[in-house]
Amino acid sequence: MSAQLDRVLEPRVLAAREWRLQAETPLAEWPRLAALDSAAAEGGGGVRIDVGFRENEAGKPVLEGELGLALGMVCQRCLEPVTMAVCARPKLVFAAAEQVGEAATEAGFEACEPEPGTTLRQLLEDEVLLALPVFPAHAGREECGALAGKLAQLEPAQGGKSVSSPFAVLADMKRKN
Repeated sequence: MSAQLDRVLEPRVLAAREWRLQAETPLAEWPRLAALDSAAAEGGGGVRIDVGFRENEAGKPVLEGELGLALGMVCQRCLEPVTMAVCARPKLVFAAAEQVGEAATEAGFEACEPEPGTTLRQLLEDEVLLALPVFPAHAGREECGALAGKLAQLEPAQGGKSVSSPFAVLADMKRKN
């Protein structure tokens, strides 16, 4: 499996063969993703891959598919562990941006010009990294851990309103002293 993912990417050759890959690989084989996984010490999960190459109507090679995995991250609300389900759906046309037709752009395809020597794994890893949430957090505040609850209790209440700015809290403290 690794051999297929780690060979140099040749979109034209793969598209001509209508090459497809459906597999699950260990997260440890994806170095940049594994480095982000805070649950890696627990054995980590796997990366589900379902991608295929074909030629579009204009004869350009395209990659389309789905990658899925679960990453252990840190919730930015409560600073406790949260498992994030990540799903990337790459839709790439291997051509210069000016060569990608309007129909491909309207269908959601992006132009892709990989650097020479890029492997399929590197390209797919890039697509997953782009799909990661900017601020990982539990789905709702009620799922957050004890720290979030303590912070909610510490929120200053002034006439039923909470102060929205830390600078406003400091100004209030200064007035009281």
